[in-house]
Formats: sequence, structure tokens, C-alpha cells
Amino acid sequence: MFKLICGLGNSDIENIKALVKLYAKAGAWMFDVSPFALAALNEAIEEIGLNKANFKYCVSIPVEGDVHGKKAKILPDKCKKCDKCAKKCPQSAISGFIVDESKCIGCGICKKVCSHGAIKLFDKTDYFDEFKRLLKTNLKLDCVELHASVANKNLVIKKLKKICKKFKGEISLCISRKHFSTLDVVEIINQAKEIAKDNVAFYVQADGNSMNGANAQLTSTIECAAFACALKEAGIDEKILILSGGVNEYTKKLCNELSLNPLAIAFGTYARKAVLNLEQNEALEVAKRLVENANC
Repeated sequence: MFKLICGLGNSDIENIKALVKLYAKAGAWMFDVSPFALAALNEAIEEIGLNKANFKYCVSIPVEGDVHGKKAKILPDKCKKCDKCAKKCPQSAISGFIVDESKCIGCGICKKVCSHGAIKLFDKTDYFDEFKRLLKTNLKLDCVELHASVANKNLVIKKLKKICKKFKGEISLCISRKHFSTLDVVEIINQAKEIAKDNVAFYVQADGNSMNGANAQLTSTIECAAFACALKEAGIDEKILILSGGVNEYTKKLCNELSLNPLAIAFGTYARKAVLNLEQNEALEVAKRLVENANC
């Protein structure tokens, strides 16, 4: 199945609604948005007249320090106005040497290309508060995903407990091997499953080469497939696994070669870039190919 990641840090409402409408028509299964964009997700499906029951609506919340919860800021006293950052930003979030926080997804590409030390990444810390506010609304919300790419196990478990105390729907844990060994990840997953035992469902999003799907190379997607295989070999049911991080059109082929049958493949940067600046009919055809590629 195909999951569309609109970007935890992405609160560009018009962009999100356009992506959701496009990929909903193409047959996506789940949409993952920032808590600040859940209303836009609900509105988008309603505006194109599709049955909301046919889709899963997910919001993501980062553990403090997770890269997905970060934002970039340009330091004016260090900026040399070379414009390298703006040219490399996959979200077109930089204009006039200012970062538009609504578009920034915290990927850090701008910081990597800046040779003057003029870009700083900082944590946006109000995602959980917005999530709690959403629970008081009538907005459709099926799943909450915790992004846990931090080195502190206790922090991950503590945050997950807070979420499960508030929400009894589906739970997804997005975790990578950046800070943990595979055995450590398995231990965290088993703890998380126990915490979420009273929830509707539990998923594990195996995050590989995070926010690098736009590279459209086999090397970008190898880590998420290898990570998922390692989890499967360690006893984690592949039917709860969702692959993300560097996902592109090579991912499903690689899964087939590895006899890996995950629940879903989550397309983020690659799916957004693939339809950028395309005419509507052409964009829909591209989106359909991606969805079919994930489902076959």
C-alpha cells in the first residue's frame, strides 16, 4: 500500500491540499501530515468528493531532538547571500535569504551546503500541544505517528506513553538505526507494542536514509529495505512494517528481491518532487504510477 508523507514540518496548507487531492485520486492508502495540517487533509478529501472512510489520516509528532521536528533559520550576520541554500532546498522554503517555516521540513540540506555556518537548525516544540487540541475537534484522525530518531530510549518511551494515554486509535513508531543497533530497535519496538496494546493497531515505520528519496537512486533506498529485513529476521512481523526514508521507485523492486512484504511503502520527498511543476493530468499519471509501484 502507498502512504504519502506530506512532511511533519510542512504546514504549507495549499501545497498539502494539492498533494492530498492528487494522491487520493491516484489511490493512496494513508496520508501523513503535521498536526497543524490535519484540518487541511480533512478539507482536501471532502473538496474532491471522495469517501474519507477509504483513507487513513495520520499526524506525526516528533520526540524532542528528532530531525523531522526541526526548522532551519538563516543567521543574517553570517549569511554571505550566495543563495546556495535556496537553490538546494527541496521545499522551495528559502526566499530572500529568509526561511519560510511553513514550508521547511528540517531536512538540513541547506545547512550542509552552506560554507559560512550561516544556517542553524532548531526544534519546533509545539506539535504535541497541537495534537491535544485536535482531539477536542471533530476532525477525522485514525493514526498518530511518533518520530523517534533520537539517542534517548527513555525519551521515546515516555513520549509514546503520553500519546497512548490521550489517543486509542492506530499508533505508528517511526524509528531508524541512526542512534540504535537493530537489537536496541527491536527492544524499543517490543516495549512500544506493549504500551500500545489497547490501541486499534500498531505499525513500525522503518526509516532508512531519511528525507533522501529525491535522489532517485538505488543507494538512497537500500537502508530502509535492509533495516526492514533485519527487523523481520529479528522476529518483527513484516505485516506491520512501513518502509520510509530514501523511498523511491527502486524500493518495491528491492523488496521483491529480498522477499520482503511490508504493509506499506511511505513516499515523502520523492513523491512531492515527482509531481512538482507538472500539468494536472501528467501529475496524476505520475502519481498513479508511484501508487501502483507500491501496491504491486
